[in-house]
Amino acid sequence: MFFITAVYLNYGKEDWLGNMFSPDDLEKPAKFDMELFKPLVREYPSLNSFEELVFQQLKTHYELINSIVASGRDIYASTLVINGAVVRSLNEYRGALWAIGNGNPHVFSNCLRSHCETLALVHYCTLHPDYIRAATIGARKHPKKELQIVRISKMVDELEKVHKGISLDYSELCERVHPNPASLYASIQPISGNDKELVVCISSRSIVTEETAKRYLDMLTIWTSWIFEELIQLSEIFK
Repeated sequence: MFFITAVYLNYGKEDWLGNMFSPDDLEKPAKFDMELFKPLVREYPSLNSFEELVFQQLKTHYELINSIVASGRDIYASTLVINGAVVRSLNEYRGALWAIGNGNPHVFSNCLRSHCETLALVHYCTLHPDYIRAATIGARKHPKKELQIVRISKMVDELEKVHKGISLDYSELCERVHPNPASLYASIQPISGNDKELVVCISSRSIVTEETAKRYLDMLTIWTSWIFEELIQLSEIFK
């Protein structure tokens, strides 16, 4: 069972949005990414209600990168972590959209689990700004205590304090990703052709109800809004 709270944020763009690229410039890549949303809507027509939200969240990834570059700041540890978290979030978002629309549970579970880890990392850095240095140059068993990498489970525990139930969501996603009977299932399926020329593929496609697909998309968009909030807070800390 997933535990989520429907909270969508006003990101205060007037405070952090830079002007290296125009809004029109930033809409172009977001519109390109929206091609990933089309198979999802074809499969689950009711999810068309998410179209504007998904587009705005895709565009916000580009706006965040734009604000970092346009600020004119030198590249330093905090900028690398923020930049890296935005790119991770965008790639996870793209992958999850594709996976829902194409019924690929392995890719979706991996992308959403990674999305939760991105959120946990950025939240941990917001709580502990000094950890930025360990995040960029540290290691799990680094001889210097201040450069030791914290286990992701500890970061998720910190996240649980502000988003109750997310640790259960994370555990369930981890279970789906690990090898088990459900994750090992696959079949050979015809995808096109006729009796003379039949095209088949090996697929792990699962049958997902429209309600379940909506829950998946809820999780993706809500966690993304939380990532944006944490990234903006972290940017403010290192202004």
